[in-house]
Amino acid sequence: MKRIIILLSVIILACGFASAKKIFVEMRFHNNCIDIDDGTSKKWQTIKNEEGKNLKFISLTGALNYMSLQGWELVDIKAVTKGEGIIGAYGGYSSTDTKNYYLFCKEVSDDELSEAVNKSYKQ
Repeated sequence: MKRIIILLSVIILACGFASAKKIFVEMRFHNNCIDIDDGTSKKWQTIKNEEGKNLKFISLTGALNYMSLQGWELVDIKAVTKGEGIIGAYGGYSSTDTKNYYLFCKEVSDDELSEAVNKSYKQ
């Protein structure tokens, strides 16, 4: 009985020390499509369907649900605003553009993470 308890304790401790590696991607929702930056290219990569056409979504919520279905976990959202504007007591003008970016992660094997990191170095 003591051996079983010791064996189970060792297994539980070993599982506790094993930490899964995570890979991160940045997503933007543009023209009802998901564009992904995985760090391996300078260009955004648009998610395609089986026929090679851009996968189009009705809304941002659908795109976020799609990412979740693929195993991605939403980590953070950042908003980047460009431009300037003047708005005073008598009105004014504004010429700004805000884009939202979504940071996702998911657990991967050491090999998958190493491959992604090796592709992300600048040449």
